Amino acid sequence: MQRLLMGLMLAGLWLPALAGAATLTVEVTGLKNNTGVVRVAVCDRDHFTEAECAYKGAAAPENGAAAVTIGDIPPGVYAVQAYADTNDNDTLDTNWIGWPKEGMGFSNDAKMHHGPPDYDAAAIKLREPGGTIRFAMQYF
Repeated sequence: MQRLLMGLMLAGLWLPALAGAATLTVEVTGLKNNTGVVRVAVCDRDHFTEAECAYKGAAAPENGAAAVTIGDIPPGVYAVQAYADTNDNDTLDTNWIGWPKEGMGFSNDAKMHHGPPDYDAAAIKLREPGGTIRFAMQYF
């Protein structure tokens, strides 16, 4: 039995059997235009509003909306953030005082007031096999 377990672990078959994964589809609405891409990140508390979120995806917008599907996310609590990268430069462009020049949005339609929303306001619980969430893009 020990050899079988060791063989499964070495073959990479043991980990998927123990750790489930979810697929999340994020539908972002309210886009001002259909240029560039919509970039989405699924973040844990420590990486919320940072570029280092572990789970990312992007999709081109159509008819003022975009659907981004991200797979292989371990079940857990996350906050989802998105921005309309209209010039497709992989950067959230800001003005001279740091306000976003491109649209941003967060899970639960968490609102930005004088900065990003609190993690808890945007937090969602992701379970296997996953699902779909929807929120609107916000512009300043």
